[in-house]
Amino acid sequence: MIIEKIGTRGILFTFELIMDNFIGTVNVYLINTEHYIFICDTFTGPNAMNQIISYIKLYFEQKPIIIFNSHSDFDHFWGNCAFKDSIIISSNLCRKNILQPEQIKFLKENKNLQSGDVSILPPNLTFQQKLLFPSEDIYFFCSPGHTKDSASCYDKLDEVLFAGDNVEEPIPYLNYPNLEDYISSLNYYLKLSAKIIIPGHGQITNDLLIKKNLEYIYDLQSGNTRKYESGKYRSIHQQNMGKITEIKK
Repeated sequence: MIIEKIGTRGILFTFELIMDNFIGTVNVYLINTEHYIFICDTFTGPNAMNQIISYIKLYFEQKPIIIFNSHSDFDHFWGNCAFKDSIIISSNLCRKNILQPEQIKFLKENKNLQSGDVSILPPNLTFQQKLLFPSEDIYFFCSPGHTKDSASCYDKLDEVLFAGDNVEEPIPYLNYPNLEDYISSLNYYLKLSAKIIIPGHGQITNDLLIKKNLEYIYDLQSGNTRKYESGKYRSIHQQNMGKITEIKK
């Protein structure tokens, strides 16, 4: 686990994830506000989250912990079960997807990916479009893109955007074929003019990566994808084309 301070009140915890088609990092972002501690995503289980809980006890005064799940991919919510007494926030659709029987099946078939003994704990506070904590300058909002159920967190005080898997280097993975929705979400990110962008995977970044990802989505939409068929883009682009074909069947 790598720990990095962000802005005046953020802590970024970065974990390593190794699986069949992915070797990389997963980010969990903590925001220590006046009345609450917000934790964006919970990685793959309670063992990893217990490290964050220990950090909180060591460095912060006691206050309620609020969890936010950016979407329903396993590596972003399996750690919820470490926070059984906490409010867990997500979009309505994210909660619905977490409760699908396929999630239990995937959990049982992939014990090697679990960080500790995982039980699926769904969000208990959901929103249709947005959820505001104005006294804390924290803003949660739906941002369909990587998945239909994706949502994001914006820390207005520090101007930090936690974008989940909607923003990735070099191009994002697609699990939802509505490119207009994705374009709308990325353009909204740009309107926020955040100083720091925290993706679900990889290093902290800025608006330049959003613009690169947006260019890719526009190119997908227009069919101008030749440059993505080789080099660093090829593998992800091929997966995206296969996923779009599969979903549209």
